[in-house]
Amino acid sequence: MKISIKAHRLKIDKQVNAAMERRLRFALGRFGASVKEVKVRLTDLNGPKGGVDKECLIVVRLQRGGEVVVQGSGKDCIATLNYCADRISRAVERDLSRNRTTPIRRMRRRQGADQEAVLDGDLSDESP
Repeated sequence: MKISIKAHRLKIDKQVNAAMERRLRFALGRFGASVKEVKVRLTDLNGPKGGVDKECLIVVRLQRGGEVVVQGSGKDCIATLNYCADRISRAVERDLSRNRTTPIRRMRRRQGADQEAVLDGDLSDESP
């Protein structure tokens, strides 16, 4: 799993960057084989004025080709990233649980064919 963290209009030191990367690895570690790449973009919306202005966008690219995106905002970079890391973990879990090996239509057709075969077998057994 490749993680890239980029800050826009914001300075992040190495320790904070390492802590953020560790938090993302903790949140997405159990999906390690399914997650290809994680991109994080932190933005300070209105500069040094203060307030709830830190925005975090996390994009997770999955091995099977899909993408999961989460966006959140808050006062602090770390708090915003923690919030988004929790959300992205749940979103990836939900997306991967939807992944089916057999499409639903094909499964329904098979079930219908199996039921018809059982019904045909019952009718042929009843006749002498």
